[in-house]
Amino acid sequence: MEHGAKLAVVSGGSKRETPVAQGEVSPGIADRTHIFRRNLEVAAGYWALAALVRWYFFRYAMWPAPIWLPAAWALFAVGYLGPENWLGIFVGSWLTNTVSFGETAFWGAIIAGGNALAPAVAARWLPPEKREEGPFGRVAGVLSLGKSAAVASAIAAAIGGSVVWWQLSERASAWPGRLFDWFLSDAAAMVLLLPLLLLFHQNLISFERVRRHGHEFAITIAILAAMVAYLLEAHVALPFLVLTPLLWVAVRFSARIAYPLFAAVMVVVIIATMAGYGPYATVGRGGTFLIFAQMAIGFGSASLLLGTISEQQRGSAKALRQLNQDLESRVQQRTAELERSKAQLEKQAYHDPLTGLPNRRSLEQRFSATRSAAARKHGALAVLLIDLDHFKQINDNIGHDAGDVILVETARRLVSAVREYDIVARMGGDEFAVLLPDVNDRASVDKVCARIVGALKDRIFFNGHHIVTSPSIGAAFYPEHGDLWQDLYKAADVALYAAKRGGRARWEWYEPKGEAAMAGK
Repeated sequence: MEHGAKLAVVSGGSKRETPVAQGEVSPGIADRTHIFRRNLEVAAGYWALAALVRWYFFRYAMWPAPIWLPAAWALFAVGYLGPENWLGIFVGSWLTNTVSFGETAFWGAIIAGGNALAPAVAARWLPPEKREEGPFGRVAGVLSLGKSAAVASAIAAAIGGSVVWWQLSERASAWPGRLFDWFLSDAAAMVLLLPLLLLFHQNLISFERVRRHGHEFAITIAILAAMVAYLLEAHVALPFLVLTPLLWVAVRFSARIAYPLFAAVMVVVIIATMAGYGPYATVGRGGTFLIFAQMAIGFGSASLLLGTISEQQRGSAKALRQLNQDLESRVQQRTAELERSKAQLEKQAYHDPLTGLPNRRSLEQRFSATRSAAARKHGALAVLLIDLDHFKQINDNIGHDAGDVILVETARRLVSAVREYDIVARMGGDEFAVLLPDVNDRASVDKVCARIVGALKDRIFFNGHHIVTSPSIGAAFYPEHGDLWQDLYKAADVALYAAKRGGRARWEWYEPKGEAAMAGK
């Protein structure tokens, strides 16, 4: 075989392509051995179940069997263990018919062919094998399981029932009855056993809700046991008494818990009835046949459907809660992002991007609040307008980078020189302003101005340069020099001009004559 060739490997009903390197032994023989062994196991399982059913129901003179368990095994083996297992079903059924029932090889092969064809056709409607839910998580899965069971039972009944009717040379009117008995027997077995096989094969039994509600589960099991005991002791058939706690377990816990309980109850009722206990022990053979088959189909379908509906609703509610949590989380995240964006926009709108200080717009708003507080207290406040001396020369001679460093350092020193609740702002260029609330005399403002002048006169180092600048400060009082921001700003600006004209590195208070001198200039 050439290097890189691929062989289809069959395992558990699924196919995968496996590359085979040059010189390796082909896995074909091993695959055929595995398929052969699996078919032997399937055939043996079918024959063993058939022998068990035959022995039990023949012993109690109740034949045909109301529940033909090999039919469920056939659908499970072909549908979930692998479609190639139809051969094992055929062999097991043929052995059952010829060895266990003494049928001729020909008619045994015809019946075995129907029993093998039935699951092969019906397997296409089985719900896919999913470990997380199987047929117990969604109603659609249960309906698919029921459809598959009905199709398989109908095919097997059509072939097998017709063979029995033909062999017995019965009237034509008896033919539908033979088909119906066969169909009911197979369908009852599939409803009873197939979900159990899937539960254990896919490891779907979960006791999580049982652990969370242990007391409720124990009480329900006690009630179920009491109802079964009462049913077997009563002279009147009241099967709904048993069904009620089963449905409660299906709804409150899950179909995965209720179904094994249902199967156990059916086994107990059948064994007890055959032993002569309960209201069904005195019923004729045909009546008991219908009772067992109908109980298996009715109780099993009700438990499975109702439990699955409840499980699906719980899953939907859980998904909805998770969706709400995700939505709330996204809303909170989006809200936080909007808040951050809003804060950034507000900072950009009300703060100077270079120094981080409040800008002119922010200072005007804060002045309004501060002035209102001062007016209520009949107090005063001061506005300082600060301009850096010779700042243009520094920009021109050393560069704008040096100018930026000076502005940032000036902002830092201004904040350090004033009180914690005083407001420092950058008005633009090299102009700063300080709002001083709760000041009632010029002496306290003079002390602040002196600290500012001293702080800003210290040299600043930048790229080997020792930069020295100084501030000129203009001061104005509220309400003495104005009531509105525009008035105080204008007054402080006049005082700033006077400070520059007076020699710089100093502060001046607003004087009306200074305004006149500035206007004259």
